[in-house]
Amino acid sequence: MEFWEGLFLKKDANNLLTTLWTRQNGNIGNTPGFEGNFEKALSAIKAKAIVMPAEMDLYFPPEDNEYEVKFMPNAEFRFIKFRVIKSVWGHFAGEGVNLVDTQFIDESLKELLAR
Repeated sequence: MEFWEGLFLKKDANNLLTTLWTRQNGNIGNTPGFEGNFEKALSAIKAKAIVMPAEMDLYFPPEDNEYEVKFMPNAEFRFIKFRVIKSVWGHFAGEGVNLVDTQFIDESLKELLAR
């Protein structure tokens, strides 16, 4: 209980409401020109990308990203279709709470930027 209270009670409630609104309304397919087609919008992403979901993230499971990367023309296709952060930290993987996760992300970013 102490962890969650410490995490959320110090935040501005409006930030949490904005996050909720974004998650409910953030479909990139609704961007003008894509007629609500999520996959068409993903296909328009031209940036080089390494998609790195966390293995145990229950909010954004890796299977969702595996589907999305299939439509992104310049996303990396290593480790099936993306790089999974092998971590027990779930949604918090990569937030600096675990040195191994942070090093994995840092190395991947260095590789991407070196291209």
